Amino acid sequence: MIYIQFLLLVVNAIMPMPNQIIYGYYTVRISNICQIKFFSQQEFPNHIIQLLLHYHQLITYDEDCDFEESIQNINIKVDGALKFEISLESNEQLYWVKTTKEEAYELNIDENLNVRIKTSNHWGLARALDTVNQLTINNQIENLPIYINDEPQYIHRGVMIDTARNFLPVKLIKRTIDALVINKLNVLHWHITDDESFPLLLTNYSQITNNSKFWKDGYFTKEDIQDIIEYASIRGVQIIPEIDTPAHIYSWGRSFELTQIIIACDSDIQQYGQLDPTLDFTYEVLKSVMQDLNDMFAKVQFIHFGGNEASISCFEQKPSIKEFMDQNGIKNYFDLQVYYIGVFKLFNKLTFQQITYFIKHLFLYRKRQKDIWKNQIKSQKKIIYWYNKQHQLPADQEDIIQWCGQSNELQDIKLKTNPIILSDYDLLSLDIGIGDSFGDPDDFYQSWKDVYSWVPKLAEDFNGQLLGAEALLWGYTNTRNTHFQKLFLRSSILGDILWNSNSKTSEQFWQFTQRLSEMEDRMNKYRFPVSPFTSGYCKSQTQVCFPYFYIIQQNQTGKT
Repeated sequence: MIYIQFLLLVVNAIMPMPNQIIYGYYTVRISNICQIKFFSQQEFPNHIIQLLLHYHQLITYDEDCDFEESIQNINIKVDGALKFEISLESNEQLYWVKTTKEEAYELNIDENLNVRIKTSNHWGLARALDTVNQLTINNQIENLPIYINDEPQYIHRGVMIDTARNFLPVKLIKRTIDALVINKLNVLHWHITDDESFPLLLTNYSQITNNSKFWKDGYFTKEDIQDIIEYASIRGVQIIPEIDTPAHIYSWGRSFELTQIIIACDSDIQQYGQLDPTLDFTYEVLKSVMQDLNDMFAKVQFIHFGGNEASISCFEQKPSIKEFMDQNGIKNYFDLQVYYIGVFKLFNKLTFQQITYFIKHLFLYRKRQKDIWKNQIKSQKKIIYWYNKQHQLPADQEDIIQWCGQSNELQDIKLKTNPIILSDYDLLSLDIGIGDSFGDPDDFYQSWKDVYSWVPKLAEDFNGQLLGAEALLWGYTNTRNTHFQKLFLRSSILGDILWNSNSKTSEQFWQFTQRLSEMEDRMNKYRFPVSPFTSGYCKSQTQVCFPYFYIIQQNQTGKT
């Protein structure tokens, strides 16, 4: 028996790399693949049965196997079959996890194919079952007996998808969740709405949806939302919805009765807009939208309110705003944006009389994107905002900020003490490199080696909490036909880094590419049309093609 930390042999099949492995030398064939048995001292609740069904289908893929037999007659011993003994600390269904410990697991597989899993809850069970599935190749498992003790390094490991620029149907979103689980990614950040469309059917302002949807059925109902949340929860994925404001809301004003709350930004193509923060009616509409959002996503923990790219010049398009600023001593448009997002910093510049007027007319965005959210709607969900050097609207201490700037600008957040999610523009933007919505060039394409080169760290003197990271797939040129090619395998690499960044120093580069090759084969097996990372020759000759890691550095100027 050999003890190895982070590395080698059987783990060449596992991605992300487990933290600790002890393994042997036996290869055992699973001669009765359909005779899988799942056993626990406690009765399985429905959400765990659904999770076991999901992995039963993956392990027995392309076989005509009966899942009911796997959770019944469990005392019947069958040679050559996987026999799972599952020990959970809690059977409660979770929609998010608070610590990485809740995804940790211990896994033992002996020479008789007895599989023992010990973990906290069904999220940890999903990670353990995924590892067993990865070890099961061509109906056999190598290097038995195996012991794995595993836990993710970061709690937030995700991707963002965009259903506003091009609509993505429910079935595709569910398939995306399945793909995340295979890669031990646990967050689907869902950028639902934007200037282009608002594909979320609202209760009181359904015209926002109906006047901006791309086709008759191109929107999501409350039932769709709840279905997706349940589907994700069972598999150990949390949903984070995003409704971006105060910019990116042109779709809100395409009906006559709502045009007054929109400032249409001056451009050659009329498709960009911002909310007018000086009107009471703006907040009336906002409250209704936020109430719907809270009701639809009742079981999620986080809400993303965007907050980026509010254009200074856009406010100039509406004379009433300039007049309002002059009357109330608001000196610049940045201060107006700050007020909208809901921070106290602006008060230092105002007299008592100005503050009183300000609260009456504008500070209601603190009270109507925060106050409405926290006190009237009484939502307990934590708020996330975009943040970078160009759009650094201050956030309250309890807010989470999602960094979307360039690599060389990270020092701008080193003094922040907010929890932070990294979405490095230079390396984690999966849509760039093929042009924007109008066919104009945008930026350099980031290859899988670019993503591999990324390191999840901030300044050494950073005092905040680094939650993890997300890869971003904006929807400008993404549809159901390109979706998985753009997401994977680059998101697979991000998942590997966020689960265990130490793997880079404990394996050679060719060994990493061997694991990546196995992941490509695995995702192709399950009919995910992922983008290949290399040629067939190099997949079979990883030591020849990838003896060490190097990357050609590009002169990237970036964009925001």
